[in-house]
Amino acid sequence: MSELPLVPSCSLDADGARRQLERYRAAGAGARVIERTNRSLAVELDTHVDPALIEQAVETERECCPFFDLSWDSASRLLAIAVATAEHEPALDAIAYALRV
Repeated sequence: MSELPLVPSCSLDADGARRQLERYRAAGAGARVIERTNRSLAVELDTHVDPALIEQAVETERECCPFFDLSWDSASRLLAIAVATAEHEPALDAIAYALRV
């Protein structure tokens, strides 16, 4: 499995990053991009993805990368991630990479 590209502002260690990548790879299977800009990503996740997996991924991101603005709506299956500054755009690219979208 490829490794999640880490950005300097992420506090995950290598093992934590590997587990997060596994969550994102599972979440991204069958995902559809709704919107993608330099500073935002909105993805509709497939119905087979366990909402608990997404909740764990979001919780992990909030702890390790507090600069992300994250939202997860399980009813609409919409995962939205945004950053406020150009400095954090590479971190958003890393999430898109991990989801394979």
